[in-house]
Formats: sequence, structure tokens, C-alpha cells
Amino acid sequence: MLIDSTHKRWLLGTVLAGMLALGFYFLLVRTSMNEVTGGSTVGLWYGIGGALLMVYAGLLAAHRKLLRWPLVPARSWWLKGHIWLGLLSAVLILCHSGFRWGGALERLLWVAFVLTLLTGIFGLWLQQFLPRVLADRVPQETPYEQIPHVARVLEQKADALIESLCADSRLEEDTRAMLRTIFDADVRPFLARKPGPEKSEAQFDRLQALSGIVMVRDQIAPLEHWCEERRRLDEQERLQRWLHGWLLIHVPLSIALLVLGLAHALGSLYF
Repeated sequence: MLIDSTHKRWLLGTVLAGMLALGFYFLLVRTSMNEVTGGSTVGLWYGIGGALLMVYAGLLAAHRKLLRWPLVPARSWWLKGHIWLGLLSAVLILCHSGFRWGGALERLLWVAFVLTLLTGIFGLWLQQFLPRVLADRVPQETPYEQIPHVARVLEQKADALIESLCADSRLEEDTRAMLRTIFDADVRPFLARKPGPEKSEAQFDRLQALSGIVMVRDQIAPLEHWCEERRRLDEQERLQRWLHGWLLIHVPLSIALLVLGLAHALGSLYF
């Protein structure tokens, strides 16, 4: 999600709520005769508030199912809340803990919490510029799930073209043999495997140098176009991995955070 002017109210509300929560906490610390801890009344309310905000943020994954419920907001609104209320939950949890690490379970909970926030911030940072880079480098974007299929189609087209050229009687036998050798050694691997960032034109230097190839040069031209398209597919796939790959870390951490938070709550009630 791009952070734009529509986030202004969320930003101001989060900052204001965070400042009020911190101000109230430090006021109680200075004026209360009893220590403000996670087990105190105020500390418990901070903990409940922080936990509810974390649950709200975690329910983003189930938003499509929740849409069947009445009064559930649009995904864009919920996603904004996921970002800003998730950050606000950190302030409330800090106040709940009294700025202490706690025991072993609490320390593990803190590690999961911090890593969840960091991976979320990292993913949000990637989303601010990677879509623009992707649009600039890959003008004709292919649906990510279709990239392997499109790559196979390009490979099959190239195979069919070379088969037809090698069967062309206008070409000398030596030229056909060299055409097949160069295609199998240079071009086909480029189409069949993940190509590197090098220019695909380099794959055709040896083809253009073949004697007797002039008469079918127009027929060979699509090979260069297909290799360039394969290079663009690889570029798109690489950028898409960065754009979405962070979720493979962020989502499991979020689940671990909710499970550890539940264990912490149950442990506080019964022990």
C-alpha cells in the first residue's frame, strides 16, 4: 500500500493517541503511590487495548471472509488500520509492560513483536517504490501466477521455429547443423532457465555470423523478441519476489505473536 495523503488522518490519530497513552502512563508513574505494572488495573487496560489492536491487525488475513459480516469496512480502510493501529499497539504494549522485558515468555513475546513490526515496516517500505520500478522496467506486466506458463509457451514456440528451419531445404546441411547447435547451446537455455540480467541480444551474435543464414534471417527474428520477453519475465518475477516475499516471514511471525500473546494472557490469569 502506498502511503499518500489519504493516510494523513490515520497518521495524526496514531500520533495523538500514542502521545496521550504515553503522557497518561508517565503521569501515573509520577503521581501514583503504587507501582504501575502489567498486573495493575491501568496496566491491564493498556494490555487489553494493545492486544485488541494486534488482533485487529492480524484479522486482515481473514478480511475476505469477514466481508460477509455487516458493517465490515473495505479492505483499503482495514489495511490502513492494520498499519497505523499495529504501530499504536506497540506504544500500548510498552506501557502495559512498564518498559520492562519480563520473564522468559515475555522476552520471547517481545522478540516476536519487534520482528513482526520490523518486517511489516520493511514490507511497507518496499511497496513505496517497487511497484513504480516494476512498471518502468516491465511495461507489459504478466500476472505473477502465469509467468511459468508464459515462459513454457515461449520455449515451445522457439523449439517449433527451429524445427521448421532445420527442415528447410534452402539451408545447407552444415548451416542447419550449426543453427541447431547454437540454439541448443545459447538460446534454448536462455528460454528454459532463469536468464540473467545480461542483454538478450548477445545470444544472437553467433547466429547472425552463420553463412547461408541471410535467406531466413526474418524467420529467426522472433527468437530475439522471445528472449527479450523472457528476460522481462525474469525481471518481473525477481521484483515480485521482493514485493511479496517478505510476507513469508511477516505472516508466520504475526501468527507466533498472537499465539504467544494468548499464552501470556492465560499465564497471567492462572499463575
